[in-house]
Amino acid sequence: MNSEGPFQRSLRVQKLSSAIHPYEALPGFADQPYLCLLESPGRPSAQSRYSFLCANPFLVFQAQGATCRAGPPGELQLLPGEPSEALKALLARYRSPSSQWTSGLPPFLGGAVGYLGYELFHALESIPSPGEENLGLPDACLMFCGAVLATDHLEGTSWVLANGFGNTSGEASRRADRELGDMLRRLATCPPLATRPGAAEYIQRRKARLAQRPRLLEQHLAENGIRPFLDRNRYLETVYEVLEHIHAGDVFEVCLTQRFDAAYAGSGEALYRVLRAVHEAPMAAYMRLPEGEVLSASPERFLSLDRERWVETRPIKGTRPRGSSPDEDAALREELETSEKDRAENLMIVDLARNDLGRVCEFGTVRVPRLCEVETFPMTHQLVSTVRGRLRPEFDAVDLLRAAFPGGSMTGAPKIEAMKIISRLEPSRRGVYSGSIGYFDFEGAVDLSIIIRTVLKQGQRVSFHTGGAIVADSIPEDEYQETLDKAHGLVLALEIAHER
Repeated sequence: MNSEGPFQRSLRVQKLSSAIHPYEALPGFADQPYLCLLESPGRPSAQSRYSFLCANPFLVFQAQGATCRAGPPGELQLLPGEPSEALKALLARYRSPSSQWTSGLPPFLGGAVGYLGYELFHALESIPSPGEENLGLPDACLMFCGAVLATDHLEGTSWVLANGFGNTSGEASRRADRELGDMLRRLATCPPLATRPGAAEYIQRRKARLAQRPRLLEQHLAENGIRPFLDRNRYLETVYEVLEHIHAGDVFEVCLTQRFDAAYAGSGEALYRVLRAVHEAPMAAYMRLPEGEVLSASPERFLSLDRERWVETRPIKGTRPRGSSPDEDAALREELETSEKDRAENLMIVDLARNDLGRVCEFGTVRVPRLCEVETFPMTHQLVSTVRGRLRPEFDAVDLLRAAFPGGSMTGAPKIEAMKIISRLEPSRRGVYSGSIGYFDFEGAVDLSIIIRTVLKQGQRVSFHTGGAIVADSIPEDEYQETLDKAHGLVLALEIAHER
């Protein structure tokens, strides 16, 4: 495929006789060095309706700093332009409406799946880059996959959707047939799951641990061999430095984070199996790359763009741990609902999101249909808002990304100044953390999470980040404890996985 212009596209759709959760199909793809599972393992809802599995990409896009490469796996070639320009041109070559009626089909029919790491913003903004390595992963990696296994959990329906591209319609049709056949063969040979522990077993273990240890403390990190990149005193000092910037009027809010490292000799898929059960997050993901595995249990949607060009972002700002009894749990939820500090944090990010969407959405369409509502997850209560707008006709998914990336809930406000402070004060690059994971559909739709509650596994080493928003009335000791509260589920997952 050496043509400079757009390709012809052919789409094959096959509805399966019985539904299969894409997670359950993972064993059939054990030989694939590139794989991406986007799923919602908890109870189905409007926010957690679909799951998708893609593998065997025909093209891989990677960005590192201001340079990017793309090509078949193992044959990546340097591309002209900075990463967002190159990605925009690449997506345009493959973007085309399908030739058949798509009503009733999933929102993702195949496309580019993967992650956009936090440091990708250095290619978009003139901000000094921190010196620490980002654990050896590219700043961004997207896999262009022709075939996808998609499941609608509300309807209990699964499809295989296969796309073929070529310089002629005949070539595109033949490629689509091959993509469909390969996916169906792999699904037919998936081994039985009888030997896998069920989610219910892990959930019971989570509940038992929480009854014994409702809050995560520093001693629990040491007991599990988990090493903070910053010790408590250094983190507190950094919070005080952020507060100095806030009191000087430089910023209103900064999302400060820290990294944790640990040893883990098990498989990444086994650890993800526990993580998805412990968190049951609506924006969960498992991504396998030659450079490592990304295991995500994110509750937060960064951006979605549907086929009618409606954009939605759902920033989370404000957290409480779950209680060890119903009464304590209800009290913690009410505390979050009535917290002026947490509401102020959330409102700042809502204003930032409205501004970001206003740069590319039609005038008068940006609205906030839900403001500071508490949503409850297995490990936390979260304060969530929803901002919506309609993308202007002259803009596409990459323009939307340029306007809003990275998500304001992970930077602070004003965004650019907050990111400059983060670059100076955080001693480790965030890597994939605080970025986004999800898809760019061949039809032009997008769905991306904020990468939080996420573990990076490389060899026998794992790492993860947590953080929180620092505002004028932040108490440094409370902010440090919040980073532990957010790490609680990740630590529980590691503990339970070590026992297998």
